[in-house]
Amino acid sequence: MQQHYYVIHEFFDCYGLSNARSLLSRMIKTAGSRKIWAGRSPSDLLFFSEKMEELMEAAWSLVTRYDYKPVVILDKDTSDTVWSLAGYEMYCGRHVNYTPWDFFPRHLNKKEFLDPYKALEKFTGCHSLDKWKDIFKEFLFHALSPNSIDQFDDAPAILHTYIHLHKLIEATHLIEVRSNSETTPHHHDKCIETNNPSGEAAGNQPPGSHNNNHHD
Repeated sequence: MQQHYYVIHEFFDCYGLSNARSLLSRMIKTAGSRKIWAGRSPSDLLFFSEKMEELMEAAWSLVTRYDYKPVVILDKDTSDTVWSLAGYEMYCGRHVNYTPWDFFPRHLNKKEFLDPYKALEKFTGCHSLDKWKDIFKEFLFHALSPNSIDQFDDAPAILHTYIHLHKLIEATHLIEVRSNSETTPHHHDKCIETNNPSGEAAGNQPPGSHNNNHHD
């Protein structure tokens, strides 16, 4: 497995899609307010920031090397099964307590759903890698301080950043699902600690499976 694909796999080993989207949304919302991060611990947000930077680097490596897997890209004339969302293997991960609705990408358009590499191309085309890292660190800083990022940036720019960061997460999740459909996640200790306070591994179950002993 190429390193960039391994990094993507590791990211979603640590975070379910719903969990990653929630963390990102709450971080940006907190950064835009005068409140301080109210998550379980600032270290959780710092760790998430590290994993997001690694995901950005993976996206850059993947796009610049044009290392696209044909299995990830769906035919534009594909059957109606895709658009009825019944082809769960095309977009659903394997985390407990999730339904197909939780896996559906909210920020990708039709073309990006069929070919998530297009979303990564848009992401990498907006800013340089260093610029994206600086932007993310700004959000992190303001999420952990009482100062609002609104004082230093305009609302359209914040919304633009919000959308493209979500595109990054959702596109890489589709890539992970379609290129590793048979992969069973192996959770690292830090990932388990961050996502599951009980310290138990989430396991590998199909969408809609419920286990009250595990939490994402």
